[in-house]
Amino acid sequence: MPAVLALLNELSHDLLRIAIISGRDTDALAARLPIDGLIFVGNHGLEERNGESRLLAAAKPFAAPLGRAALAIAGLVETGRPGVRIERKRAGVSVHFRNAADPPATAALLRPALERIADGEQLRLYAGRMVWELRPPLDINKGEVLRRLAATVRPAAIIYIGDDVTDADAFSSLKAMTDIPTVSVGVRSHEVPRGTFADCDLTLDGVAGTAQFLGELRDLSRSA
Repeated sequence: MPAVLALLNELSHDLLRIAIISGRDTDALAARLPIDGLIFVGNHGLEERNGESRLLAAAKPFAAPLGRAALAIAGLVETGRPGVRIERKRAGVSVHFRNAADPPATAALLRPALERIADGEQLRLYAGRMVWELRPPLDINKGEVLRRLAATVRPAAIIYIGDDVTDADAFSSLKAMTDIPTVSVGVRSHEVPRGTFADCDLTLDGVAGTAQFLGELRDLSRSA
């Protein structure tokens, strides 16, 4: 991660803009990536940061349902199992199970209870990388974020790197963009189904592969 952070810092001086689109809160993103000029979009597009973090107006009415859902999830027997962690975010509730003894079995065990809570609060349950997440029932995802940013920034080209199940929406969105050059880059791991990267132009292996790709991109940007 330090190598990737250093490369992003270098690239921030060479490229028009670098946007970090994540499921995390934007405050957490800014703390992890203290680089001037980055665009932070958190909670899968429901939160933006420009000096300070703010929720999209469409997400604000769901604060109370998300609060009730978080309390209900905390009271589940299933979420009390070893290796399960609940994360309350500004626009969602995540239930992580990466550290469970048997992550696939734990995911299956958690799903019915989380679906009941999501239905009861009129939220949606989404699968992520070793996580279940309850979010507002809005048609906003990483693909929609890319379309929004492309219309605002008007870049000459887009390179997108993603390593999560939720990045499939971004890869699909880029494939549909025919007016500008795009490159979709998937970062493989044992935690993400290979089908997630079906719309990618190339794939990399983990952090090491990502660092190598960013280094090559830096060198190309400086030789252009």
